[in-house]
Amino acid sequence: VNYIFKQVMSKTVGELDYTDIEALNLGASFDEIDEEGTVVGGATELHIIDKSGEAGEDSAEESFQDFDEELRAASNSLLLEEEELDDVQIEARMVARRIKELLSPEGGTVFKVYDKNLKDYRPVRYRDIVILLRATSQWAPVFVEELGIEGIPVYADSNTGYFQTVEIRTIMSLLQIIDNPYQDIPLLAVLRSPIFGFTPEDLIQIRMIDREKYLYENLSFFLEGESELALSLLSQVKIYEESLKEKVENFLTSLAKWRKMSIHMPIDEFIWYLYMDTSYYGYVGAMPNGSQRQANLRILFQRAKQYEQTSFKGLFNFINFINRLRSSSGDMGSAKTLGENEDVVRIMSIHKSKGLEFPVVILSGCGKQFNLMDLNKRILYHEELGYGPDYVDYQRRLTFPTIKKVAIKKKFKLESLSEEMRILYVAFTRAKEKLIITGSVANLEKSAQRWCYAANQGQDSVADYEVVKGKNYMDWIGMALAKHKDGKIIRDIAESHVNITSQDELSTWEVKLWKKHHIVIDKNVESVDKTVTDSDKGLIIEKNERDKYSEEIRRRLDWKYKYIDASKIPANISVSELKRAAAEDLDDGSSFNLIKTQNIKKPKFLQEEKGLSPAERGTALHFVMQKLDFNKIYTTQQIQQQIDSLVEKAFITEEQAAAVNPFKILKFFKSPLGQRILKLHKEGGKIYREVPFYIDMPATTINPSLPKETYDNEMVRLQGVIDTYFEEEDGIVLLDYKTDYVGEEVKVEDIKERYRIQIQYYSDTLEKVMGLPVKEKYLYLFYTGEIVEM
Repeated sequence: VNYIFKQVMSKTVGELDYTDIEALNLGASFDEIDEEGTVVGGATELHIIDKSGEAGEDSAEESFQDFDEELRAASNSLLLEEEELDDVQIEARMVARRIKELLSPEGGTVFKVYDKNLKDYRPVRYRDIVILLRATSQWAPVFVEELGIEGIPVYADSNTGYFQTVEIRTIMSLLQIIDNPYQDIPLLAVLRSPIFGFTPEDLIQIRMIDREKYLYENLSFFLEGESELALSLLSQVKIYEESLKEKVENFLTSLAKWRKMSIHMPIDEFIWYLYMDTSYYGYVGAMPNGSQRQANLRILFQRAKQYEQTSFKGLFNFINFINRLRSSSGDMGSAKTLGENEDVVRIMSIHKSKGLEFPVVILSGCGKQFNLMDLNKRILYHEELGYGPDYVDYQRRLTFPTIKKVAIKKKFKLESLSEEMRILYVAFTRAKEKLIITGSVANLEKSAQRWCYAANQGQDSVADYEVVKGKNYMDWIGMALAKHKDGKIIRDIAESHVNITSQDELSTWEVKLWKKHHIVIDKNVESVDKTVTDSDKGLIIEKNERDKYSEEIRRRLDWKYKYIDASKIPANISVSELKRAAAEDLDDGSSFNLIKTQNIKKPKFLQEEKGLSPAERGTALHFVMQKLDFNKIYTTQQIQQQIDSLVEKAFITEEQAAAVNPFKILKFFKSPLGQRILKLHKEGGKIYREVPFYIDMPATTINPSLPKETYDNEMVRLQGVIDTYFEEEDGIVLLDYKTDYVGEEVKVEDIKERYRIQIQYYSDTLEKVMGLPVKEKYLYLFYTGEIVEM
């Protein structure tokens, strides 16, 4: 305790400098024990679960469980159901395993705790162990479930989790379809449940009869005999087995019976009748933690009995009653079949553990991020600093925090982190003899690198500004242990050197690292060789079993995608990209390539100050040409005034404005083409500027190298922006501005060829959309002031 908090607690985070004055002093004394095969106390344990799950590529192989080659190969073949376990379940399973190791250690060793009544050591019991969580509402039910599966008696004083248990969800779904079978989700839940035992393949066949109808309607077709509609729909199912028909008939017969009985029976009697008629009450009793599951069903029965005493009657109203109960009261705790005074593992919040001490404490959920959601409110209020709102710029339609809000937000964050630091201190000081800490990280290697970097930012302790960056308890503990003599494994993973602190050399730590596949337990394994540890049970796969699937695995790995060319077709492409692809093909003779390689640019703060790029200059000129008022462009002063106005209105920056030359713009409007535009404007003609377009075109038109028989119906969305076009009596005139540098050696024919494809696509699009021919196509080169007719 002293070591960790000397490293991370300070006036900034914790509102207290943890010095020798504040440090805990050794007070409790225990008799020495010298029994062979007996373990007492021991080092503080830190168990870190790496969620990245990349087996076999660990930077510190020696820290992980030792597996032989066959077990390592088998770890990649775990069931999908196990791979998808969420983080809480994974951590709960690991905790369950550690508890079983404490009570039933291997090698003949026995973990003992001191009993003050006996004044001697005795083997640890379940009641000596307490699991502490920052908050129990979401985590405690999962821990209760997982520990119960492992046969560990557990008690959690939780007020949530009842309606999420599988037995209550199943019975509520059954009641819902008895009331109204035209509800696909509850119906699927019941069909997949042990009550009826439909397989996923069965349900797929039923669904495929008619996708547009309710699932219940599809089931009904199985009992409609030889009707033409039933036969026509059933003929669509490729595989139709008699066993499936029997399942459907059994379900529909049972459902019809229950629907009739629900009308005439009190709801509590009807629910108990369902328990017995389906044998579901007995089934859940045979499941892991069965007595508690049955108690949960009895609570639902009692709720129904209470409901019967009200003025409301009927199944529909009872379902609404339960839904209102869930929405108004949230959730409620599962049935308590064990009391906290029995020989059980207790789960409680850190807050409730204040003032209590326990022989063995397991602090779990240390990888869970701190809850700082309040910092994101639109308005923050602090009792000392006042309130901090956002600033709203209505003209620019922007919202950003005020300086005061930023200051309040920082103050709130420091106060929240200080509170978390104090809560962590409470958790650390609850253990009398053994402290076990567990938590998960998204990527162990990156986390270790971050912790080692933070550890190097201070002298004897971690720098305050690094502690503030911590997102959870695991970050704080990791930063501190990176400087500890027992934190070598963290430093090895990070491949980083950290100066070891000389503080508190008495503290000892044992860091254990886990991958997800180390924690998964295969429940189907019934017998395991004694040489294999319990933690390896989930990875046992017989060699002949692997060989049976090796051919199929090889076939799948060697599979080639039939439409590989389609992966080279973008969903949408700009005309400029199309022009680039075609130009590259002309240069090197390679196949037509539409997928552009991404070039990663340096971030702006690493770039040298070079002003605007040529592309940015061109964008600024195009924007000015779009916004110019044709009535005020007869002198450079008028054009400059319009540019300055765009700066004042924040349409462009001063740097962009400086890149636009008003003399070149005036030169364009004095050209024959510019005069033609001004004349049309005076006559009230239609002139369109910076017009975006989107049009679908066949992939084979975009990329002629694609086989037409396969991709002719594949469409690609072509997008672009036409600089200017205007309508005259006999057609459309298309104009595109070019701001590129043009040297004296560049020929007009080269320019035409460079932009030929781009202008052709613009022309084709205009003709398709406007329904008028494009009679003339021009490029205007601002660099030289030339007009190029295409």
